[in-house]
Amino acid sequence: MISLILADDHTMVRQAIASTLKATGLFSIEYECADGAELVETALKFHADIILMDISMPKMNGFAALEKILHHRPQSKVIILSMHSEPEYVEAVKLAGARAYIQKDAPSELLIQIIQDVASGKSYFPANANQHSETTSSSINPMESLTRREREIFYLVVAGRSNKQIAQLLSLSAKTVENHRSNIFKKLKVTSTVELIHFAARNGLFEP
Repeated sequence: MISLILADDHTMVRQAIASTLKATGLFSIEYECADGAELVETALKFHADIILMDISMPKMNGFAALEKILHHRPQSKVIILSMHSEPEYVEAVKLAGARAYIQKDAPSELLIQIIQDVASGKSYFPANANQHSETTSSSINPMESLTRREREIFYLVVAGRSNKQIAQLLSLSAKTVENHRSNIFKKLKVTSTVELIHFAARNGLFEP
């Protein structure tokens, strides 16, 4: 039986997914989380074969939560379950280290198959994202210049978090956050948070 941590801020959606997976007899839902911060805390305390998570969540968005989990537990197998279909979104979570990406309106049979595949070591990303990746492979993705910690802070800054809030969320000093933030600005060639948000919007990294 494959064990899962399930994270989605919509209770009815989360419970529906949990019920569907439990009914197969193939999976056990070990923990359910309602926001990104709770997910990070749970994932770092307890082990599960698969982490199935949404991207748009309160307190800590899914991008930052994914980065933080993989920063501490790089072998974690994370599947993103999202309403977004933009290739840029898929590319972003793929770069961040997710093993698979599936839309919430996909058939439950596909979700079940993907979870089994990821548990066995495979990956899954939609065909349109792969096509997008092929057409852009010759160009340099500016996000690749950032370290995992810098990407983690990038997503929190874009989400509107202050240095103090980021420091609390990531258990860092405000000075360390400021240093990372300065490095992010330099690497992405922006001079302000507003420009950073515009960069995120242009590259499909800003959550609607």
